[in-house]
Amino acid sequence: MDLKFIDSNNKLNDFLNSEKKTIEIGCGNIRVFENSLTLDIIEGENVDIVCDIENGLPFIPDNSIDVVYSSHVLEHLTKFEFCMAEISRVLKKGGMQICKVPHFTNPYFYSDYTHKRTFGIYSFSYFSNTPYFKRGVPKYNSIHFKIKKVKIVFYSHYWVLNVFNKLFQFLFNSCRFTQEFYEAYFFKFISAYEIRFELEKE
Repeated sequence: MDLKFIDSNNKLNDFLNSEKKTIEIGCGNIRVFENSLTLDIIEGENVDIVCDIENGLPFIPDNSIDVVYSSHVLEHLTKFEFCMAEISRVLKKGGMQICKVPHFTNPYFYSDYTHKRTFGIYSFSYFSNTPYFKRGVPKYNSIHFKIKKVKIVFYSHYWVLNVFNKLFQFLFNSCRFTQEFYEAYFFKFISAYEIRFELEKE
């Protein structure tokens, strides 16, 4: 797919003229936010715009979006930094990027051949000038987000294990220190499912 996009539900103009603007990237057939603009590379009943985010978001003006949401999408991207720059471009100052991504210990990640990358708690620190964790990381780009929240999610498809996962989730998310402690020392013994990030455009 090239830079063209398909406005499947003829919703784009009304959306761009609305007061509160939320876009959902890689929505599939699930709409999480009411009155959002949903984007996916594959047509679907709940897909408003058919496009490939790796070609950018040329139909979205600069500094116009309040919230960009994605769930298990960013791990599929080849041009990850470019897509992060596009998300930053379209967000208003103070706008939020909310994303769920697989943790690097997720045992199911490697089964999907379309996955390009995993994530750790420091992954989005590389797009921030404001330290969130004690451990600092270098800055390779001109993208500026402030990390507002990081949550490690422990989950299993075997329900009986989720009794323990709830305990792990409470324990390791009790503060930033325990999150760092988990990734430094416990990740080899206890696998996590995903990480949820909330980032604010500076």
